[in-house]
Amino acid sequence: MRPLFLFLPLVLSACGSMGDTPPNVLILCVDTLRADRLGCYGGTGNLTPNLDALAAQATRWENCSASSPWTVPSHASMFTGKNPSAHGAYSFEVEDMSVDNCFTLEEEQRTLAEALREVGYVTAGIVANAVYLKGEFGLSQGFDQWRISRERAPRLCKNVLSWMDDRAQQRTSDRPWTMFVNLMDTHRPYNVEPLPGEREYDQATEYSSDLLNRLYQQVIVRGEEAGELGLTLQDQYNRAVRNLDLALGELFDQLKERGLWEDLLLVVVSDHGEYFGEHGLVEHSKDVYEQALSVPLLIKYPGQTVGELRTERAGSAHLPALILDGLTSEISGRLGPEFPLRPGVGLVVAENHYSRLPDILHPTVGERFRRVRTVVYDGSHKLIQSSDGNHELYNLAEDPGETVLCNDLDFFRLHSMLDALSEELKGTESARQRETVRVDGERLKDLKAMGYAGGPGGD
Repeated sequence: MRPLFLFLPLVLSACGSMGDTPPNVLILCVDTLRADRLGCYGGTGNLTPNLDALAAQATRWENCSASSPWTVPSHASMFTGKNPSAHGAYSFEVEDMSVDNCFTLEEEQRTLAEALREVGYVTAGIVANAVYLKGEFGLSQGFDQWRISRERAPRLCKNVLSWMDDRAQQRTSDRPWTMFVNLMDTHRPYNVEPLPGEREYDQATEYSSDLLNRLYQQVIVRGEEAGELGLTLQDQYNRAVRNLDLALGELFDQLKERGLWEDLLLVVVSDHGEYFGEHGLVEHSKDVYEQALSVPLLIKYPGQTVGELRTERAGSAHLPALILDGLTSEISGRLGPEFPLRPGVGLVVAENHYSRLPDILHPTVGERFRRVRTVVYDGSHKLIQSSDGNHELYNLAEDPGETVLCNDLDFFRLHSMLDALSEELKGTESARQRETVRVDGERLKDLKAMGYAGGPGGD
């Protein structure tokens, strides 16, 4: 949506007259981070002491579900406050690799960045995902600056701080800012940089992308258990989580040194998780089980120093409303009606409209991934509606690993949830022709580098 600045002086003056200063907003989206790796979510191994310390003085949602098990639809939900069927940026079925099988986020869709820019915020993004967060998928709309930074968290966080330092020197530095940061340390290839004295993985034989391709063949193609290979990859993933946490700890310290911490609205979230053989799956984007959907959500509101636990289920599409809750009453009152989805309002929904190119085009297992899978939660129950008719119902309180289908006694619950889901998504599908992105030589190279194309294994 095109930016409008008509009301900018009105909103800023109104905030000033109320003695209510709009806070800066920093959103840290850690790509591919499973909630169960954080200590505050029950993770073991003390991988995330800095994020755990943040959780102790922030608001933590005990259960947060990604709107989709992969990047584009999940980010679009975080930006628009809508489920994938409503914002339209999701995968579709293809027969060849001439086009990337994901619709773009249309310009008509309203993003939180656009809304905040109209009320006086400077908006910026620094993102490490160089494949799907490029401008062609529409996810940069509403941002004054949008920078692709193909770097690990330590360097990327320095770039974030440099932007803030430069901003502080500008004549218009009194305007509040919103920054979105995407970090890729826990996405293939995992950031396995060793600490001093720590074992270094052999790039020739232990490169995570190569091992993930092998695991794909082992688990998905041949139907075998993940075994030792899966454990090796989990060890590498855990090190990436550890490295990410160390970089964020340094970022938090630097924010405090600069006097930016106390009044900052800080969000830590993920767009999706990762499989290591669970449910016969590898990486993400392929299905909608909890390993790919359960993500952390921590929000430190301005001035907050005491932790709060929220037990109602949240989702990616709730992020705009939860951020607006921490802004001035003038801004939240004005923009809130545009982003109505929030925990406790409506159903929490997750969707996967087909899988990615290497999966649906695979010569032997592709048919498995040519389906639409939609999730709805009802208390501890989770329904997976499948376009092939193979619906699944689980009780997550009794079976968090989703290994045992609920029995026939839950027949009425199943159909009640199907009816509720149908009502929730009614009228959201767009029938008009939508924009797609063609795969040329350069894009194919990028897709292969990130594991999204080029032989079995990527996603």
